[in-house]
Amino acid sequence: MYPRWLLPLINCCFLLAVLSEVQGQAQHCTEKPWEIVHRKLATKTPYRHILRDDELKPLHLDGCRVSRVWGLFRHGTRNPSAKVIERMNSDLPQIKDEILQHGRLCRKELALFERWQPRLRNPEEEKLLVDEGADELEHIGRRFRQRYRDSLPEVYNKKDYFFKFTKTERAENSAKNFSIGLFGRQEDIEFPEALHKDPILRFYKLCERWRLNIKKNPDAVREVDLFYDSKVMKEVISKISKKVGTFVDAESIHLMYQTCAFETAWTKKYVSPWCFLFDKASIKALEFGEDLEYYMIDGYGYELTYKQACNAFTDLFKRFDGELEPFTFYFTHSGTLLKALAFLGLYRDDFRLTHRDFERRRQWRVSEIDAFASNLVFTKYECTNGSQVLLTHQEKPIHIPGCPRDSLLCDYNLFKESFSERIETCAFEAMCLLNVPINDELYPDE
Repeated sequence: MYPRWLLPLINCCFLLAVLSEVQGQAQHCTEKPWEIVHRKLATKTPYRHILRDDELKPLHLDGCRVSRVWGLFRHGTRNPSAKVIERMNSDLPQIKDEILQHGRLCRKELALFERWQPRLRNPEEEKLLVDEGADELEHIGRRFRQRYRDSLPEVYNKKDYFFKFTKTERAENSAKNFSIGLFGRQEDIEFPEALHKDPILRFYKLCERWRLNIKKNPDAVREVDLFYDSKVMKEVISKISKKVGTFVDAESIHLMYQTCAFETAWTKKYVSPWCFLFDKASIKALEFGEDLEYYMIDGYGYELTYKQACNAFTDLFKRFDGELEPFTFYFTHSGTLLKALAFLGLYRDDFRLTHRDFERRRQWRVSEIDAFASNLVFTKYECTNGSQVLLTHQEKPIHIPGCPRDSLLCDYNLFKESFSERIETCAFEAMCLLNVPINDELYPDE
């Protein structure tokens, strides 16, 4: 038996032990955090996550020669927006304190949070290309040269090459780093004037009807709101709140997900400590929320969203059929790539994505199709059996909708015919006029 005077001390020690466990000292560390976030960071996924070196093969076809190339390239990994940088500095340190005091994490994870500080302090650093982003584009340029071999002139000449980027630092430096990889050195490239509202590279900036009726309209993302109010997300909120040690709302959880993504994307062989708050189920839910929002705003949610991309593809056919520079490389943004994919009919499911489709298998996964440095390249070949076209996405050949399923190569005339009606009726200015009521705009595109 213990002496009576010792019992309060024993009870106190027991209570401290329990509190210590609750605070994470006896918690199990997250198993394989890399696997939890790998290829699941939505549009902030680094390109290295989706790159499969074993699938990258030379694009040499017997009896064919490359005559034209037209490519869209999303800029590489960048910094967050000013708003996110500000919240990283204002909100996350408070959440970090809660984690250190009450969080249910293991010692190793708590130690990482102890050392964590926001990496960016100045909102003026928003959206700048980071070193990883520069590397992504330079390596894509190198692989491009390796696969096309001597089909591309080794030395830059403005009669052969046309490079253009939007009026943003991240797009400009992505273009310059791609060219370094392509030519193996820095060339004195002649770039045309960069435009913030470029009719080819950022056509949606000129489409007021889309911008006001869809992009800026809360009703356009009502499905996203329904998902964030669903049982699935309430379970995620409850689970993460327990790990943090205090209640955190959906907006804070989304900030933590963004920080997990950016900090993981910035540095190779590194996983942000903020990723340790998520398990496979919660990452799956957050990724679906991102997919759903991009589906509605930049994908198949509304016909106007992708129909306006006809402006870009009008340029493709003009360059493939005309006497302009044969090798065209455009450096742009997520919004352009996603609308272009939807215009082509790629990654389209046989159902309209809604908040109820969380458990359904889907093709529309922005982590896979719109990671940093995503690229979409058309190559025209002159072959013994006529002109052919090949499409690559993320450097891998894919089937072109409207072309025969049994071949990745598509007869160029058939390819043109598949898109001729949408190109010939591409009345961009008319479709983008503010002449349709908001309620009419939001009827689903079936």
